[in-house]
Amino acid sequence: MSQHIAGLPASGPSLPGRLRAWLRGRGPLLLLYYGLAAIFGLGLVTATPEMPDGGLAVAEATFAPVAMDLAMERPPPETMPPGAAAVPLPYRCKAVPDPVGCSGLFRLTFPYDPGDDPGDGDLWSIYVPILSGRATLWLNGALLVDSMTIQSDVVVNQSLPLIQPIPRPLLKDGDNRIDIRIAAWSQSGGFLDTVVVGPDRLLRPAYSQREWMMVTLPRLLVAWQAALCLSLLIVWAGHRDEPIHLVMSLILGLGVLQGLPMFSTEPNGLERLFRVVNFAGQWQGALLPFVMSRLVGRELAVPIRWLLVVPAVVAGAFLLAAFDPPTLQPWFAWLWLVLGIPWAVAMLGWSGRIVLSAAIRRNHAAAQLVLGGLIVILLMAGHDILAVTGVLDLRVPSMTRYMAPLLMTVVSATLMWRFAQALGEVSRFNDILRREVATAEAELRASFAREQAQTRAVALESERLRLTRDLHDGLAGQLVSIVAQCELPQHDYRRISAAARQALDDLRLVVASLDDVGNDLGMMLAQFHERIGPQLQAQGMELDWQMAPLPDIEGLRSEHALTLFRILQEAVTNAVRHSGCRRVGIVMAPAPDGNGRFAVRIVVKDEGRGIPDGIAARPGKGLNNMRQRAASLGADLTLATGPDGTRVVIDLPFRLPDF
Repeated sequence: MSQHIAGLPASGPSLPGRLRAWLRGRGPLLLLYYGLAAIFGLGLVTATPEMPDGGLAVAEATFAPVAMDLAMERPPPETMPPGAAAVPLPYRCKAVPDPVGCSGLFRLTFPYDPGDDPGDGDLWSIYVPILSGRATLWLNGALLVDSMTIQSDVVVNQSLPLIQPIPRPLLKDGDNRIDIRIAAWSQSGGFLDTVVVGPDRLLRPAYSQREWMMVTLPRLLVAWQAALCLSLLIVWAGHRDEPIHLVMSLILGLGVLQGLPMFSTEPNGLERLFRVVNFAGQWQGALLPFVMSRLVGRELAVPIRWLLVVPAVVAGAFLLAAFDPPTLQPWFAWLWLVLGIPWAVAMLGWSGRIVLSAAIRRNHAAAQLVLGGLIVILLMAGHDILAVTGVLDLRVPSMTRYMAPLLMTVVSATLMWRFAQALGEVSRFNDILRREVATAEAELRASFAREQAQTRAVALESERLRLTRDLHDGLAGQLVSIVAQCELPQHDYRRISAAARQALDDLRLVVASLDDVGNDLGMMLAQFHERIGPQLQAQGMELDWQMAPLPDIEGLRSEHALTLFRILQEAVTNAVRHSGCRRVGIVMAPAPDGNGRFAVRIVVKDEGRGIPDGIAARPGKGLNNMRQRAASLGADLTLATGPDGTRVVIDLPFRLPDF
């Protein structure tokens, strides 16, 4: 798989030459990609929802910081607490008195003249474009709404719009008082935007736009992370050699856990757990360098367990602090500020350095894709920093909630792209392999056909030579003998007849050996029985034929059959000529060989007078020929003789040799 797209060449004769090569390659495509990423990021940070076209905007308020343990449902006092001061809206209260968090009371007034009301029955509402933390809204001392009904108060930095219809009996002629209690716990403090009062039909479109951007979209991003988490987990389950997919699915799963409180607005007993889950970003940041290193094909220099030490300390401390509701312990807040946040920033910086180095120095394709996402993330982070420091308009929605899901989506999409590219490479390799296999198979078939033709030709030539040799050595010599006897002045017809009969028997053996018996010794011996039986019967002899089921013998061919037939023919002929008995027995059975050398034993026996000792000690030409033929088969031939008859024993091996 290629790891380079549109990057500067890693080496070259000079920088101008490398730049020219880069521009001739895919460099312009990379510039276009980064340009689109920058435009997208700028579009996000500058896309500020507009204020409603109608209604009365209240841009001034009196603010008094109060303790966060004050009951939010308690009616506001008629007079503001000591320390109250006039503040412009939008306004962000600092983390006072706690290191993290802000609580206070805002008081606003707006005039209402029933005479200015067109009287068409329009419902009036109070609209707050952005507020952070939990808020209760009061009108003229009456509680209108508690934001806990539409949000979870355990989500750090959760900002949302709020709109609340006003019952007409609560509106009075002249000045009307709005009291807003805020209890926020985040490092950025609490925030209240300009409050707008007016007809609901004029305020509702602006609220719907902000509600989609600040409530619906973050929930969709959580669901999207859940889908990506499941997809990467499935990829890892099918390819466990790549732990990056498992770690990335774990990071996405932590993001899903971090977003779960947004789906829970009613008390359910899990608030303390949700507060702990808020800091899952610490774990995500600690795991990110491992993912980035594996993404660019490098090993992380530090064991991953060391990266999890600080998140474990922060999570453990917060877990202890969470059991002291409703506020965080100051010591944990300082721990988070001085340890947790710097650690997360350090991990993100390390991850960015890994990606930047691989994208620029090594032209790594996956790193260059992720770098485009980092450009957008940096623009969003810069936007929030400028908003918190007051450089930008405070009513611009915070981009913090979108940064982690966007980065995780870019990294996950890059992993999916890399996995899809690997599958494409495998598919292309399989196509090439199939074509090569098909070509090799066709060549192998052609070669096999040629080899078969050559084998058949060699077999035919071998069989022709064998038949020529057998006819020349056997039948031809016998015919020459017959011709010579016929040319004598005095003919001995008995000798001529015996010679002719012997030649005929030999010819029959040759013909019988050519029959196709399918490499079956039993069928081959049955053919010998058909040949030898009538011959013995013509001479007044009985044949005792006994054949048991025989094991297979490998390599059995026609030349082996003829050799075996001649051994048996010679043994039977000797029994007929020399035994003096009227019965010849042939027994065929599996060989009783203990070492497994032989497969079949054939015994030719008679009950005659046996062979005299002198003749047995000096065997003749016939017996020597039998032994030579048996040796050519790899068989053993033994002769046993005595007063009770003669036995010729032939032991055949499991595999016959080639001639």
